[in-house]
Amino acid sequence: MKKLFLLLLCFISFNLFAQRQARLSENSEISLITVAPGNELYSNFGHSALWVEDRENGLSVVFNYGTFDFDTPGFYMKFVRGKLDYMLSAGRISYLVNAAKAENRSVYQQKLNLTVAEKNSMYAFLIENIQPENRFYKYDFFYDNCTTRLRDIFELTLGDDLEWNRKAEGYTFRYFLDIYLAEKPWQDFGIDLVLGQPTDKIATKREEMFLPDMLMYHVDAATNNGKPLVEQEKMLFEAEKKTEEAGFTILPIHLTWLICILGVIFSIRYYKVGFNDRIFNVILFFITGLIGCLIFFLWFLSDHLATVNNWNILWAFPLNVVFAFLLFKKPAKKWHTLYYAVFGIVCFMLLGFFYTLPQQLHAAVLPIVLYFTFKSFNLLYRTKKMNV
Repeated sequence: MKKLFLLLLCFISFNLFAQRQARLSENSEISLITVAPGNELYSNFGHSALWVEDRENGLSVVFNYGTFDFDTPGFYMKFVRGKLDYMLSAGRISYLVNAAKAENRSVYQQKLNLTVAEKNSMYAFLIENIQPENRFYKYDFFYDNCTTRLRDIFELTLGDDLEWNRKAEGYTFRYFLDIYLAEKPWQDFGIDLVLGQPTDKIATKREEMFLPDMLMYHVDAATNNGKPLVEQEKMLFEAEKKTEEAGFTILPIHLTWLICILGVIFSIRYYKVGFNDRIFNVILFFITGLIGCLIFFLWFLSDHLATVNNWNILWAFPLNVVFAFLLFKKPAKKWHTLYYAVFGIVCFMLLGFFYTLPQQLHAAVLPIVLYFTFKSFNLLYRTKKMNV
């Protein structure tokens, strides 16, 4: 589903201008192609494309809304800020299938049950959309991606005759992501940190089709003018099943609980033997401050719709990047006391409402919030009673 996948497929864009006036024959076929999720981050959620085949006219082309140009000026900054243009491209089905084989990803074909007029309407839309002046669009992971574009084409060309009969799953966007990232705990943790409250909205029937698998399921159950939308299903490539080796995996929650426990132990040793825990806390405050800066950037300085209103910024406070080097110096200043009090109260309240917030925070965040609550009041006690 990620656009990098399509670049790896080496799809060859070609000029379809000469085909603009061409019409599909009676025996032409249009199929929804779904590529199963892969192991890499860019392929975690799968991919969708449309395959138009007309043997009488010597036409076989896969239309793909998932490509982008690495040579775009300021590519990486535009990508991070959600301002990168994605585009519709076209290529051969063999490239797609061979690329999927190389990554051991299954490829499914659903041949659509369409009239000649509907096929030509869909094909004409694609031809018009692939023209240089039309092919680019602003990508959004949940609402405007390579899969939702195909859903929209079905609805636009088939109109009221198309009925989505499958019921919505009733899951939030975040829960859908959790399903696909269940075996990738660190990726899941990182994505959970940067996605804000909008991700916890329950996806409607149409919205859950942002996932290629969900579009495939809905198309399978859909009807067109009272008849099944899918005429025939075929697996173009079936991935080999790999046996997973059992073993212990270090999860994010293991690391955060270890940080929490070590921090408490260091604080206890401070009172007993005068152990200096300054370096430990400077590093922890600085790292969480960096996370907060990223959250701030994605919230206020990007066009990503899903990264706004991120409650993680309450504990991953951006200014901790600076405060990390100012808070733990002797003698303590008055503003130190104020900061410890405010930050401690915020973390304490976050701790109390952790499971009832409008945003679902990752479980691995809890130990960090717990430690910050403890440490803030611990430092508040030090500065007021011991003038550390």
